[in-house]
Amino acid sequence: MINISSASNLGIIVPSKNKALAQVLSNATDAQLETLTQSKDLKSVMNTILKQSADATSTNKELLSLVKNNPTLKNLGDVSTTIKDLLSSLKSDASQQSPIEKTLKTFLIDIKDLKNAEFKQKLENSGVFLESKLKQVQNPQIELKNTLISLVKNLQAHPSPQNTIIANEAKVLLNTEVLKAAQVTDIEKNIQTNPKTLEKLSLALESLVVKLKSSLKSTDTIHNPTLTKSLEKLEHLFDSKMLKPENFNLSNIKESLQEISLHINKSFTMESKGILDSLEKIFTALKNVEQTTTTSKAAIAQLIEKNVTQDITKLNERINLVILKADPLFSKDTALLLHKLESLNTPQTLHTQNNVKEIIAGDLKAVLLQAGEEIAKSNHPNQNDVLKNIEKLSLQIDNYQLLSHLSNGNSLFLPFAWDMLEDGNIQMKKDDDEKFYCDIHLQLKEYGEVNLKLTLYDKNQLNLHIYSANEDFKGLIQDAIPSLRSGLIDEQITPREIRIFDLKTKLNTSPYSNTDEQIHMGFEVKG
Repeated sequence: MINISSASNLGIIVPSKNKALAQVLSNATDAQLETLTQSKDLKSVMNTILKQSADATSTNKELLSLVKNNPTLKNLGDVSTTIKDLLSSLKSDASQQSPIEKTLKTFLIDIKDLKNAEFKQKLENSGVFLESKLKQVQNPQIELKNTLISLVKNLQAHPSPQNTIIANEAKVLLNTEVLKAAQVTDIEKNIQTNPKTLEKLSLALESLVVKLKSSLKSTDTIHNPTLTKSLEKLEHLFDSKMLKPENFNLSNIKESLQEISLHINKSFTMESKGILDSLEKIFTALKNVEQTTTTSKAAIAQLIEKNVTQDITKLNERINLVILKADPLFSKDTALLLHKLESLNTPQTLHTQNNVKEIIAGDLKAVLLQAGEEIAKSNHPNQNDVLKNIEKLSLQIDNYQLLSHLSNGNSLFLPFAWDMLEDGNIQMKKDDDEKFYCDIHLQLKEYGEVNLKLTLYDKNQLNLHIYSANEDFKGLIQDAIPSLRSGLIDEQITPREIRIFDLKTKLNTSPYSNTDEQIHMGFEVKG
């Protein structure tokens, strides 16, 4: 049975745990080891690395160079190919699929069928973040306790009769023995709570959730979360970069305004009539612009001339002000707290060990560790091939973990199937200014090497540089830029720059400067 300690430090740079590091150090020459430390003893080498890796980037760079140039690691191949080989060697009946087969197949979904939410989940379960997730897993009883404390604080800011009732019920839950005893965050020290006690707590929590939902149903439509999303979308459409002919779309603006109008029409607040009057004025102006212009450039000019852009900005501010003045029961904070309570309202989710089991059940590296132990003890007809492929896939994951640590960012394989792809990986970093950098390296069967460099800043501003030596590929990308730009805009991302370069172009054409000194390591994928 696999035994993973969630309280231990992230063990990705210890040779006994990381196969890639062990491979690198076993092949390193005395001269290479000398650059890492004065001592040639392996234990001393690792002690030096462990002590200095947090602040001695030169040590990391030396080791990173060894990793990148190690012949075994350089020739590991594509993860998707290894997954296919492992599935082929398992060769079990479709009706009797093992957990490892089910997990592996989730990483072979065709890229055309992959959705955003699925992609994020695949990155999180890629195995690269296993130790980090286990280290950071929280006691759900403490999560519940903190959520209830925040809810009470929110509702007490406006003590209406219904808010007082809900707040008092939350206080009753906070006074239960389970939540009063929830004092530690170390899950290995977590008190083994009686299942019947957790069941009783979850029933009381469900009652609280029902009351909260019931109160929210009776709210005015101006507090509907969909309205907030429409306002954010409208604000995005009037960003300065969006008011350029290549990005401008009048129909999108009208659609957002119509969504807002629908909610305001059903509102019974005192301010709603004034907001509807402002909307009517804007709709009239948009109709005139639509009837008298034929180009995006002319439409933008008329919108600015008629002060429509200013009117829409004022409308947004006006509606947001009404929302801000509202009862805290209907605030974004309360909505987030309700979502958290719903995720914790069963006895299973309130038990810490189940959180660990859930992580292990879905994570690729954990499933590989479990399967390796089971196959080694079994009489599987292809035992040697299966174990060989499990070992190779584990080494590939360990390699990405090691690269992530040493390069001060996240290095990941592409968790999907794509017939055109021979090999590929993603590297992500973040700096002190909340800028996110992403390098995507692809080796395509038909078009050769392709590199994409992305920078995301100011929440939704994107620069994209695409590098290729293949003229046919560059022509395809050039033709696809309008639809790419439109797709990004639909996701509320502003494409400030999309440019295509020859692969041999110097690095100074990068959309971001070399900021390795400022970029912090992170072992989380955030959406």
